[in-house]
Amino acid sequence: WYQRRVRVRFDFVTSEYKKMAGGEFVGFSNATFLSEKSEADRNYAIGYYLKEHNVFPEGCNLQETLDLYFQLCSVETTANSAAVISATLANGGVCPTTKDVCVTADAVRNTLSLMYSCGHVRLFW
Repeated sequence: WYQRRVRVRFDFVTSEYKKMAGGEFVGFSNATFLSEKSEADRNYAIGYYLKEHNVFPEGCNLQETLDLYFQLCSVETTANSAAVISATLANGGVCPTTKDVCVTADAVRNTLSLMYSCGHVRLFW
């Protein structure tokens, strides 16, 4: 049941990404997922800290949530699909290639605000 729930949630998110990408490539890198999961001490520490302070909704499974996070960190796109996703956000949630409304205006606003404030993941070599 646990793996099914993670899979269903992951499939939902990636299907939304594919809509935003206008049907362009959105894939998954198992090598990246395994690496993310094996190097996740900080993510686990943050997760347990948040759990201790009751930040997660009641009934939230921390392991399931972290596995979904690691999977979403492992999503792959091409330059073309990433460009269409970006254009969808810039176009108020409407995909420029399909004209489908993929994201509400409020969700676009909140997403862009978060992106502006967070920047990119820091890489340490």
